[in-house]
Amino acid sequence: MSRAEGNLKEMDIVIDASVLLKAYFKDELGHEAAQELMKSYASGECNFLAPSLITYEIINACIVANRRGRIELELVKELLDEMLSLDIVKKDVGHLSGRIWEFSVRYGVSAYDGSYLALAEEQNCELMTGDKRLYKAVSKDLKWIFLV
Repeated sequence: MSRAEGNLKEMDIVIDASVLLKAYFKDELGHEAAQELMKSYASGECNFLAPSLITYEIINACIVANRRGRIELELVKELLDEMLSLDIVKKDVGHLSGRIWEFSVRYGVSAYDGSYLALAEEQNCELMTGDKRLYKAVSKDLKWIFLV
């Protein structure tokens, strides 16, 4: 999905891997909403940010989808190439390890999920997730997380 250039209304949004998977897998609940977010991204209305681990989460999700018979092996590389070629600003979050730990312990979420939360907090921007469990765990306290 190519990006429009020169849009002055850009806003930063942290996205997790589940959002991309919803956008690319038509059988996912929330596919249409994720597609709308991708259209906003493609038109230059927003920038996507994520912890650098998103690359590995996307690769793993595609491998698992193939193993479960959701996508053919021939499509895995094509999907990976497309998703990994998106201009997502990947951030190292090692310096946020303390905050990642705090989020993980407080809300009972994985350190991976905690890294998305810590990055969104640090960047003072919204976090879009397709993960209902994560959303339910934190949304009462964190008003900047949204379920796609």
